[in-house]
Amino acid sequence: MILCLETSGALSSVALGDGNRHWQRQAATENFQAEHILTLIDELLQEVGVEGGDLDALAVSIGPGRFTGLRIGAAVAQGLAFAWNKKIIELDSLAVLAQGLHRRYTEKKVIVMVDARRGEVYRHSFIWDGEIMLSQGDLSLVSATLPTTGEADWVGVGNGFTQYPLLAKEVNKCYTSAADQLPIAEDMMPLAAKGQKDKKEINPEHILLNYLREEVVT
Repeated sequence: MILCLETSGALSSVALGDGNRHWQRQAATENFQAEHILTLIDELLQEVGVEGGDLDALAVSIGPGRFTGLRIGAAVAQGLAFAWNKKIIELDSLAVLAQGLHRRYTEKKVIVMVDARRGEVYRHSFIWDGEIMLSQGDLSLVSATLPTTGEADWVGVGNGFTQYPLLAKEVNKCYTSAADQLPIAEDMMPLAAKGQKDKKEINPEHILLNYLREEVVT
C-alpha cells in the first residue's frame, strides 16, 4: 500500500492505494501548511483503518510547481518516511497531470504545458505505454513566445495553454477545464506503483525537488 502526496499546485491532495482500490482526500488551499496536509493524511489513514507502519512506501510530487507547496510536501513526506521507516518514490508533477488526462479521456499522446511565469512554461511530453503515461524526452523550461511546430496527433493540458493561447497551435486539441488544470494524488497511484515495481524508491534524505530554475516562483 502506497501513500501519495501532491502539493505542487493550488490543491492539496493525498491518496492511499493497494493496487486494486484507492482512497483520497483533497482540499483547495491558498496557504500551504504542513498541519493541513497532515490532517488530510490522518483522516485518510483512519478511514482505511491502517497505520503508517503498515505502508509499503510513500510517493511525493517533486515538481515543477509552486515552490512553497513542493517544499512542504517534501518535508511532510520525509518526516513521515523517517518516522515509519519507509522509502519514497519521487514523481514528476507534469506526469501526474498527463496521467489524469488519460484516466478521464483515454488520451494517449499528451503535451503538458504549465505556466512558469516570466513568459515561460514547463513543458513535457508523454505517451501511453499500456500501463502509465511514459515520459518522452526531457522536462524543459521554454519560452511561451517561441514559434510552435505543430503536433497534429497530440493533445495538450495545463494552464500554460490558457495563459498563452498561441501554444495551442502546437497540439490538435487542448483540455482547459478547471478539473484538467491541477494534478491530484489519485493520479499518482499508477505512477507510484510502477516506480515501486521498478525499484525506484529512495531513502527520504535523498529527495531532490525539481524547480528547473535557480530563482523559484512561489
